[in-house]
Amino acid sequence: MEKKLTPELISYKAEFDFLHKKIGELEWEIATIFYGRKAITRSEIETLEDRLENYRANIGMLVEKVRNEVTEANKTK
Repeated sequence: MEKKLTPELISYKAEFDFLHKKIGELEWEIATIFYGRKAITRSEIETLEDRLENYRANIGMLVEKVRNEVTEANKTK
């Protein structure tokens, strides 16, 4: 039998899905940035890379929160 997720874990899952989607969108945008364009300013790429790094940092912090919540949820069986 699978244990039900806590309300906090459900919230974290939604946030994780959002961040994961945003990371994918930015990766795609960076990979295709030159498509249909002749020139790109360095600041455009840097802005996208900064946003990507921010999302990655946020997902890393979220994973830590999830681990902590799982540990707490397992203590209160």
